[in-house]
Amino acid sequence: MAADKGPQEGLEIVGPVMVGMSVPAGGYAITAYGNTQPQANAATWLLMTAAGEVRAYAGKVEYGQGVRSGFALEVADELRLSQGDIEVVLGDTDLVPWDMGTFGSQSTGIVGLQLRKAAATARHILLELASAGLDLPTGDLICSDGHVVSRSDPKHSLSYTDLLAGKNLRREIRDDVDLTQPADFTVMGRAAKRFDAVARVTGSATYSQDVMLAGMLFAQILRAPSFGARLAEIDTSVAEQMPGVARVIRDGDFVAVLAETDQQAEEGMLAISSKWEEEPGQLSHLDMPDLLQRTARNTVTVQEFGALDQGFSSADEILEAVYYVPFVTNAPMEPRAAVADWSLGRLTVWAGTQRPFGLRTELAQHFEIDEGKVRVIAPEIGGGFGAKSYYPAALEAARLARVAERPVRLAYSRGEDTTWGSFRPAALIEIKSGFRSDGSLVAWQYQAYHAGQRAVIGRRGSDTPYEVPNVSVKVHSADSPLRVGSYRSLGGAVNHFARETHMDEIAAAVGVDPVELRLRNLTHSRFRRVLERAAGEFGWAPTTQQSGTGVGVAIGVDVGSYVATCCEVDVRGSEVSVNRVVAALDCGLTVNPDGAANQVEGSIIMGMGTALYEAVEFRGGTVLNGGFTRYRMPRITDAPNIEVVLVGDPDEASTGAGEPGIVPVAASLGNAIFDGVGERLRELPLHPHQSQG
Repeated sequence: MAADKGPQEGLEIVGPVMVGMSVPAGGYAITAYGNTQPQANAATWLLMTAAGEVRAYAGKVEYGQGVRSGFALEVADELRLSQGDIEVVLGDTDLVPWDMGTFGSQSTGIVGLQLRKAAATARHILLELASAGLDLPTGDLICSDGHVVSRSDPKHSLSYTDLLAGKNLRREIRDDVDLTQPADFTVMGRAAKRFDAVARVTGSATYSQDVMLAGMLFAQILRAPSFGARLAEIDTSVAEQMPGVARVIRDGDFVAVLAETDQQAEEGMLAISSKWEEEPGQLSHLDMPDLLQRTARNTVTVQEFGALDQGFSSADEILEAVYYVPFVTNAPMEPRAAVADWSLGRLTVWAGTQRPFGLRTELAQHFEIDEGKVRVIAPEIGGGFGAKSYYPAALEAARLARVAERPVRLAYSRGEDTTWGSFRPAALIEIKSGFRSDGSLVAWQYQAYHAGQRAVIGRRGSDTPYEVPNVSVKVHSADSPLRVGSYRSLGGAVNHFARETHMDEIAAAVGVDPVELRLRNLTHSRFRRVLERAAGEFGWAPTTQQSGTGVGVAIGVDVGSYVATCCEVDVRGSEVSVNRVVAALDCGLTVNPDGAANQVEGSIIMGMGTALYEAVEFRGGTVLNGGFTRYRMPRITDAPNIEVVLVGDPDEASTGAGEPGIVPVAASLGNAIFDGVGERLRELPLHPHQSQG
């Protein structure tokens, strides 16, 4: 853990607590999860000490996406240092600026930019200090490798440590500070090693699972057999006598065993006898399409212009289709775990959450204490994809630690993490399109129903990027029997699957190449660029015979980044093998090309899973495939050859790379299956029914 900030010789750069967010009247920012954060005094973003330490602070967390390394690159380039000279402190609510949470691919574009401004501000202050120390104009000075050097006579220089010795400076970020131009980058825009790569690969990284405190107890929670079940009878007498069991705690239906080791806690839980009253409902995953339409509400109009009736009447052809996606689980590599400790009048929780400050608020509210008495520390996190925005393990551990008056560790099993976490919502999409005989769109009607999601969240990716004179796009929320939550791209991948599959259906209806059909209806230069580059690198050529091998294409946009994907698949019976994928990404200025490419590669593999294999099965409140024995995920043997082409303009602002890559994957695979065997699939996961010899 980084040392706490405090008075010391050096330079501290401070700035607004909230970055890139508007603050409503009254001074409170309302997050997507109901947190409130009052406007506060300026927070520390950068600290340079006279001892030569350079520390950057950000409220984001590292769950494998590489933000710690990316932030270091951004700070290093502005200070004319190397990446290894920068320490980045993340996700500790006592140390870092308040942050809404790590989601939405905002880290580089918003927080990274703020860190660049902080570092650039520090650089200008160092130049001013050196100007006075060397009696030279700032125009004659440059920063280089930890020194301020005279352009005209390099013998005249002062190190950063010399300039800061004996000083205790605190300065505000200059919002209009001159940033380093792309042409002058020395570390950004080049492949760079991840700070955490070796530790994660070798197992030396510390996750919530690994936090061990003196005197700590291990917890197991009694879980209900189904959602909504109520505890009718319980006998804990045997468990209380088990070796190592410290105590059994019951608060209503909340029952836990606390023991000296994990194994003893598990054995104590197995010794508990319980009976439950379960709700009689028999709703299952098979009932979801009908439920979504029957319970539609909270309609949001995303796009509406022109006159649909006139558009459809002028069309040469009209196509109507319905698309469906099931619930899926985020399945991060690391299940949730938390350690809680009450000491010295404060609660400290170590939790792999994507929202440390949101969790701090929730804990403070639950225990009715001031937020200043709660500290949340997010260690390394083994994947999140939105799932770890919801983090019940932290509250459970804190409740138990308060009663036990000892630190408590609670680690979910894979089955617990899947069943009692959250799921990507099931969704149903209805599309009606009208078009000319050459494939030019004249009318577009889109209705999307997302289970349990606020329609404003399900709208992501629902608007059409194509030029259509008459458009209506509406998104509805609907009932959900499962707890739904964030997932990589939220509703983006779902909506893109429907739209990009439908565009291929139009191409087939008019006999036009799928790439050409899209280009005929696209005027946006960045969309056209990613599509043309992906098709070019792929060597696009649709098959002329349905031999079982096919190619597919789809485009997408998410968090301000543009992407296109081309793929090749082999279909043998109901099995689909993905041979090759080429993706072109435009995320503007790319801070770390290797990191951005890694994010796209991960998105493609994850998108393959939801497209070809994944679906949560449930009945009557019971998840039937909560573990990996029945919930199929992509394996290393399923991974195709992947090529990522980065085509962003460095003069464009940085946008996200973590989520855009997933949005076109399912549609491009489904389109490739159609190209290979002639079967159009409108439901995920994609299960072809034709058998090819």
